[in-house]
Amino acid sequence: MTQEELEFLEMIIDLTATGEVQKRIDALKRGEYDADLKLALNRARRLRRWVGRNDPSADVRAHELERAERGFNHFAGSDVMVDARLRAAKSHVERLGICYSILDASRREIDAYVGAVKERFDAVPVALQAPVSAPVQAPVSAPVQAPVSAPVQAPVSAPLKAPVAAKVEKRRPSLAERAFVGAVQYFITSPDDIVRIIQDGTGTIEMNALSLYEAGEILGALKDHFYLDRKNGKDLLISVAGHAPLPWFGETDTIESAVIAARGSKQTSREFESIRRSFTRDLHRFDVR
Repeated sequence: MTQEELEFLEMIIDLTATGEVQKRIDALKRGEYDADLKLALNRARRLRRWVGRNDPSADVRAHELERAERGFNHFAGSDVMVDARLRAAKSHVERLGICYSILDASRREIDAYVGAVKERFDAVPVALQAPVSAPVQAPVSAPVQAPVSAPVQAPVSAPLKAPVAAKVEKRRPSLAERAFVGAVQYFITSPDDIVRIIQDGTGTIEMNALSLYEAGEILGALKDHFYLDRKNGKDLLISVAGHAPLPWFGETDTIESAVIAARGSKQTSREFESIRRSFTRDLHRFDVR
């Protein structure tokens, strides 16, 4: 199992633990997506593609279950161990089997979500009719009257009052700003602009002085939250410490390749892996997609 597939399993456990997909289905039933159902449908399909791409094949599952039977712990030191569903397992094999069952259940739930959004989307043209325009009428001119002159009065001086200080309202942080609280120090680009750039699928995100691996770990939380990959993130650029922008995704000379190289040589950082996990939780808590 690759590192990416392992991280995917951990992410699925987090998503199902918080009930994110079910929350989206409930929001759909409440009509919260009616204003932009096309966007909701695109996001739902992107979520399904992300799961389909990363779901370990039957051969990989069988091989990893054999490794677990020989004593390999796939989730050693992982935060997912706090999940009550995994704590009930008495062996590595049983734990991995529970993870696979969670994944299969989540795929069925996501398929139901995509179907529900598509059904609502297909019904929109029938349910929503264009408003009927009222006929335009020419304005009716009132009869012109001679102006009435008011009697001239001497100006009355009002007593002078002290200037009233304008009330300054405290600005409430945006959703993105709240989600980025634990990682904002690593970015030069503002949280709202980062979200806009990712949603647009093109642009440059500027980051503070970090190694490319460290930048990649931080960005990994955004990658997972927005289900980004080499296809839908091909036009996203990252500038680290003022250097020339690099592509976020790609096989060589990218942020992604720097992370893969660091993991391959085991030159990783537990600190930044922990920051990535906590940033991921904050993003899912506030959901800035």
